[in-house]
Amino acid sequence: MLLLRYPLYFCALLLMTVVATVITPLLPAFARPRLGPINNNNGSGVEPRLPRWLAWFDTPDNSLLGDLAWKATHNGGYWSQVQWLYRNQLYGFKWGPLAAPMHAAERIIHGDPTINRNNGRFGTMSIRMRSYWQWKCVKPIGRSGYCLMLNFGWLLDNPQPPRALYMLSPRLARIKTPN
Repeated sequence: MLLLRYPLYFCALLLMTVVATVITPLLPAFARPRLGPINNNNGSGVEPRLPRWLAWFDTPDNSLLGDLAWKATHNGGYWSQVQWLYRNQLYGFKWGPLAAPMHAAERIIHGDPTINRNNGRFGTMSIRMRSYWQWKCVKPIGRSGYCLMLNFGWLLDNPQPPRALYMLSPRLARIKTPN
């Protein structure tokens, strides 16, 4: 069962992604002002949120208005909320039923867990924790200012939350240079 967990979760995520892609434009209609986390869980405030029965489609650490960076570039209206939900599609599902219970002391780390497009550190790393794992690769693409980011497994390189987010994130991303 341990080897099948990731592919089974992947199949569940694929099915839910189809559902989410279809219904996301309808979701902001269900939003109501409610107290909860904002700015990536760095504060709290009364902002539009989905009802608890739609929690799989919501972002547990932000309202539908997004984080501070999103709010700075979007107006918070209906389409902004739809875009936020597409950008963070099924975040509640990945952080809920698909998440791993975090046991930071039990992590076995190979490589540099600080690799990130935001800090100029590139390479590969892997982490194991019980029957969960993470493999991450961040490689610059020449001098283009972009990098290839591959992140699979569970988000074990951030030992803070009580749960580790399920990850399936291959993408091209702009390299951000530290200030």
